[in-house]
Amino acid sequence: MKRHPMEPGKLVAGLVVLGVATVYGLDAAGEWDVRTLVPLMVLVGGLCAAGVVSALTYLARRKRARGTESPTP
Repeated sequence: MKRHPMEPGKLVAGLVVLGVATVYGLDAAGEWDVRTLVPLMVLVGGLCAAGVVSALTYLARRKRARGTESPTP
């Protein structure tokens, strides 16, 4: 199987969505009483955090690629 690069932004986004889905599931089962807007605000904040992580990862990879190039004489 072909290897793919690690993408931390997608990992953060997936964990946030999984967490919000768990909260909604517990609320639907009657185990937890959560106001409707709280998970939505957490979702928006988590997706913003995933965007920041993705941008930082992009910048770090770009800087590393730029640093490994050999200078032309």
